[in-house]
Amino acid sequence: MRHISREALIRARAVVRVFTNRKNAWFVKTRTLALAGALCVLSFSFAVGQVNTTDAKKDTATRTVLNFNTHWAFYRNDLPHAEAVDYNDKDWYAVTVPHVMRLEKKHNGGNQVYQGVGWYRKYFKVPSSFKNKRLTICFDGVQMNCDVFLNGEKLCTHNGGYMGFVVDITNKVKFDRDNVLAVRVSNLNDPQTPPGKPQEKLDFNYYGGIYRDVKLVATNKLYISDPLEANKVAGGGLFVTYPKVTKQLAEVNIKTHVVNDFGTPQQVKLVTIIKDKNNKEVAKSIVSNTVQHEQEFVQTISMNNPSLWHPDHPYLYHIVSKVYVDNKLVDDKITNIGVRTISFTSPSGKADGFYINGEKLYLRGANRHQCYQTIGDAASNSMQYRDALQIKRGGFNAVRAAHYPQSPAFLNACDELGLMVIECEPGWQFFSKDSVFTNRTFRDIREMIRRDRNRPSVFLWETSLNESPTPATWAKQAVAIAHEEMPNNQMFTADDFFANGSKCYDVCYKVINEDGSDPMPQMPVITREWGDTWIADPAKENGLRASRIYTEKGLINQCILRQNALNGTMLEEEGGYWDHAKLDANDRMSGYFLWSFNDVTRGSDPITAFCGVVDADRYEKFGYYQLKAMQSARNANYGPMVFVASFNNHPDIDTSIIVFSNCDKVKLYRNKHFIKEISREENGATAPFIASKGGSPYFRFDLKTYEAGELKAEGWMDGKCVAVHTIATPGVADHLEIVLDSSGIKPVADAVDMIPFHVKICDKNGTVVSNSQPFNTYSIHLAVSGAGSLIGADIARVEAAIQHTEGGIGYGIIRTTNNAGNITITTTSDNLKPTKRVITTIKSNEQFVLDGKHYAWKTEKENSAVSVQRNGEEKEKLIKLTPSMLKLNDDKLSAGIEKIIDGNYSTVWIDESKITPVELTIDLEKQHSIKGCKIVWGKDSDWYTYSLQVSTDGKEWQTEVDSMKSSGQEYKPVLFKHHSLKYVRLLVTSVQSPQSKIAIKEFELLAN
Repeated sequence: MRHISREALIRARAVVRVFTNRKNAWFVKTRTLALAGALCVLSFSFAVGQVNTTDAKKDTATRTVLNFNTHWAFYRNDLPHAEAVDYNDKDWYAVTVPHVMRLEKKHNGGNQVYQGVGWYRKYFKVPSSFKNKRLTICFDGVQMNCDVFLNGEKLCTHNGGYMGFVVDITNKVKFDRDNVLAVRVSNLNDPQTPPGKPQEKLDFNYYGGIYRDVKLVATNKLYISDPLEANKVAGGGLFVTYPKVTKQLAEVNIKTHVVNDFGTPQQVKLVTIIKDKNNKEVAKSIVSNTVQHEQEFVQTISMNNPSLWHPDHPYLYHIVSKVYVDNKLVDDKITNIGVRTISFTSPSGKADGFYINGEKLYLRGANRHQCYQTIGDAASNSMQYRDALQIKRGGFNAVRAAHYPQSPAFLNACDELGLMVIECEPGWQFFSKDSVFTNRTFRDIREMIRRDRNRPSVFLWETSLNESPTPATWAKQAVAIAHEEMPNNQMFTADDFFANGSKCYDVCYKVINEDGSDPMPQMPVITREWGDTWIADPAKENGLRASRIYTEKGLINQCILRQNALNGTMLEEEGGYWDHAKLDANDRMSGYFLWSFNDVTRGSDPITAFCGVVDADRYEKFGYYQLKAMQSARNANYGPMVFVASFNNHPDIDTSIIVFSNCDKVKLYRNKHFIKEISREENGATAPFIASKGGSPYFRFDLKTYEAGELKAEGWMDGKCVAVHTIATPGVADHLEIVLDSSGIKPVADAVDMIPFHVKICDKNGTVVSNSQPFNTYSIHLAVSGAGSLIGADIARVEAAIQHTEGGIGYGIIRTTNNAGNITITTTSDNLKPTKRVITTIKSNEQFVLDGKHYAWKTEKENSAVSVQRNGEEKEKLIKLTPSMLKLNDDKLSAGIEKIIDGNYSTVWIDESKITPVELTIDLEKQHSIKGCKIVWGKDSDWYTYSLQVSTDGKEWQTEVDSMKSSGQEYKPVLFKHHSLKYVRLLVTSVQSPQSKIAIKEFELLAN
């Protein structure tokens, strides 16, 4: 036996859990390795240089992962027997995964997104060399419910659109012959599958399809399991934790689940190696034992002077796991890790912020939806990376993955780039006591933790259903499940502070009373959403939603209101809200998450939510640079910046210029004449709480008069000009320009990758011809040739090839082919100079599954032209209401009740009495023909239970709505069955959360 030193024996601890029955009974054998010959289980941990690694270098990979994304056929609509091997699919469309069941136009809100059934079929071959392998197909995400068939036989049903799943095809596949995989997908409303809410009432959309990667994985019969397939509490695959983390030493605990499908016991050796980013071995551990059916190996490895993961230096190691049977390599797997420890309390025990590796870090985050223009949620991995990079570059160090677990590719990018992540289970303003629904919510918690527990980026688990009326019993069980899945001090769960059962959570949002006092100083606080209001009218350009569709006025006002909010205002008319917990003005605040990173469309509203700091096409708004200025110029991840928030084409507002900068001082020039210099120190007084948190309020330069031409801002530090931004008043449109993002990502010729690009309408000097009036637009034509194609080019409905610019900007997405080469983009527009741009793709290094024999399917085409629809809705005709018509609770008119009929969504009536029910009767004084009513509630995250009654004489009442429970964002009109009316009565019987008061912003009666 090999001699091992006493010190090595002390370091080399192993725990082996031997399972005697794979499904039920199992027992645990735990031993500490004291004498090398005393146990049948041997575990050795070594520092670098102590082990001869020659044998390991000779190992060859035994796990094969094949790209399964290409050569699919698709049919939109349900079909009988489409799973059959001999089904005639010659008229189906050729598609590539990621795929959305229907491409959509940019502004597709108001339940316009396709809902229904779609069928996918893929013909493939598996070589006979795989006959003794275990074969699985791994789906990263299918929206929403699906049935999977192989060669006509149903293998599984999966419910839920945001988590992956694994399908074992080992005993079903035919070798060296054609196989047919068929998948029936439905994104129809399903109240049993979270989020559960119908799309027409949802704050986002269910873009159906196989919209994330698919892989075929081949392993030997003894293998490291997939944590989603293994379905083991706190187990399956690799589970990596860090019992001790300091700058000098880190203990890494690695639990590896090995499954034996050989049918006989096997002598197994697990070699676990930690390597640094240069692929240099840092530490190593070896453990051996006889495996009957399945076994968890637990190894603890010490790392000296580890490079700790932090958003400012996101250092990634990787674990190489090698499994041997009789000294023959049978499986290997690589797992990226980041060594770090987190806490929401200071070393003295105060809940005064967020700490990583013992250092306080202020979290500046944004909420991100995974949707894109045209393609919905079906974006390639490089698109996911681009989003993470754009978020990082925008001054953010964190992201809330709202409102569901997002793509593994996006989270990989967060790990790599350094973005802290709040991971959310699927949910939005919906709860059902149906046992199927509740069981699936608990399943989602388990699965998202199992999938992403090893990620250094994920720091908070939102094991709650966003703004939903969940009972306390559900919340307690949700938190218990999360801690069961990650039983250590690094599991932190979150929900709103005033939600039912919230006190059992580890961290809360909205830890504040309405009067601004702190209800629970020992509870860590984060603001999950701020900077938006669901009742904003972007066309008025005076609120928190803004778009380049209109003019610079809205983009500027959005920034002004957001600065007010960030500096701590609790007043809605100033851009804040009381439950934002005062943001930078809160000494205990761990951080905030702006709503939102990107503009989104929603099933519940025809108007696009222009709340992003970037457009749906990721073109950056003024607000992007406002948040970028919140990071220190001396932080190398962000650096110095300066940005002039103006197009200088609005004489009525461009007499006052806003500049964003994190530099020590800013100088402004107009038409090369020096205007003024403002220091960061003196400017901090304009928003002192922002400055106290290290951020930079905007610099305002009052110019008194307007002058067209050039505005130039300089950012200065340490006596040097370190950043310059120049803008100019746009001239007459002259030519087109094509702009690719500056991420440096090389497009891959795999028939899967996507390349986004923008087209700019420019004057002769290259200045974008931005809008001087709302809805200014140019018609442009995009064409793509060569080794790629324009997504949606043959579907006129989505306006991809022929489109109308917004604010002088157009957009397109290219999908590569599987042949490396040049892609040529050509853009034209009447009376403007055309332009071309050439992109070169590189060869893919991936292995692809062998394509089977099938028809030569064609790509989908829609030739019918459609008229351009502006983003808006037809205004309803309202019945004029006066205060004298209102009677509250038996003639006792409450002060301020007139606010509900003043036509202003910024004013609100609040029932301070907190006595329910509240009865509001409206006497119209004469008969009216009424279509229905619209109630705008006072708080979007509260839940109101109400009834509506109508009458012609005030004596006989007809019920239109009976005890309806509605979220504060449910503001669609309620249509009446009875139309000729004189009286309307609203009865509000309850409001949730418990601390809330009945509040109404507006009550409108819609005329027929």
